[in-house]
Amino acid sequence: MMVVRSLFFLTILAGCLFGFSAQAHELRPAYLSVSEAAENQYDVLWKTPALGEKQLALKAQFPTDCLISNGVRRVEKNQFAIETWRLDCPTSLRGRSLSIGGLEKTLTDVLVRVQWLDGAIFMTRLMPEKTRLDFTKEETRGGIAQTYFGLGVQHILGGIDHLMFVLAVLLLITGGHKLFWAITAFTLGHSITLTLATLDIVQLDPSLVEILIALSIVLMAYEATRRWQGHSGLTLQFPWVVTFSFGLLHGFGFAGALRNIGLPQTDFPIALLFFNVGVEAGQLLFIAAIFILVALPFIKLYRQSPNPMMLAGYGIGIMAVFWTLQRAALVF
Repeated sequence: MMVVRSLFFLTILAGCLFGFSAQAHELRPAYLSVSEAAENQYDVLWKTPALGEKQLALKAQFPTDCLISNGVRRVEKNQFAIETWRLDCPTSLRGRSLSIGGLEKTLTDVLVRVQWLDGAIFMTRLMPEKTRLDFTKEETRGGIAQTYFGLGVQHILGGIDHLMFVLAVLLLITGGHKLFWAITAFTLGHSITLTLATLDIVQLDPSLVEILIALSIVLMAYEATRRWQGHSGLTLQFPWVVTFSFGLLHGFGFAGALRNIGLPQTDFPIALLFFNVGVEAGQLLFIAAIFILVALPFIKLYRQSPNPMMLAGYGIGIMAVFWTLQRAALVF
C-alpha cells in the first residue's frame, strides 16, 4: 500500500512543483551561433530566454582582443531576447576559446553552433558544470547527434504534462498487448507531427496546441478514473486510435520546443532525427521506471481496492484542468 500511496502523492507533488509554473513542454536553453563571414570576422547571434524585462543573466565572453564593429542589435521574439553583432578579431578563433558568464549560476544550457568560412561546422552544448568552449575546426556530426539526443531526453523528462498523459495511459490500459500498441501508436503519432511541423509542412497555433494538450490529459485522466469504477470508455474500446490521435497533437508541442532551440541548417536531418530518438528514449525510461516501481504492486493491490488508481487519476485530472484554464486565460 505504501507504493500506491507514494504514486498518488508524487503525482500531487509534481503538480505543486511543476504545474503552477505553467509552461510544460517548454525547453528553453540559450543559443549561440558564430558564423565566420570573412577572414577573422564573425557574425554572432545570441538568443537567451526572456519574459518581459526579465532575462537570464548570461553573457557570451569572447577573447578580449575581439571587438564589436557595428554595434549590438536587439529584438524580443517568442519570449527570447535576440542579439546580433559583427565581431572583428586580430587572429582566427580556431584554437581559441569562449565562455558563458553566469551559466554556472543557472539550471539552463547553452547550445553553441560554429560555422567556419570553409563550411565546416562545430556544435556542442554548454552546461552549468561546463561553461567553456574550445573552438575546433573539425565538423562533428556525432557531436550534433549527441547534443540533440540529450536535448530530446531532457525535454521529455522535463515535460510534466506529457509525462502525466503517459501515466494516465498506464493507469487506463493495463493489458500488456493493448498497452504496447497504445504506446506505439502514441509514439508514431507525435513522431509524424514533430517532423511535419519542424519542416513547416503543417502548422498549428502554438497557444491552441498547448490548450488542447492539457485537454487531452483531462480526457485520459477522466477515462482512467471511470475505468477503475468499472466503466468502459472510448479509449478502452479503441486504444490505438485515441492514443495515435493525441500523439499527433503532442507532436506539435515537441516541434514548438525544437523551434525555440533552433536546428543547424546543414545537419538538419541528423538533429531532427536524434531529438526525436531522445524523446522516445526518455519516454521509455519513464515507462520502465513506472513499471519497476509501481505497476507490479498495483496489480497485487487492485485485488484489495481500486481506490489508489482512482486517486492517481483524480490527481492527474486536477493538474490538467488547471493547465487548461491557465493556458486558456493567456489566450482569451
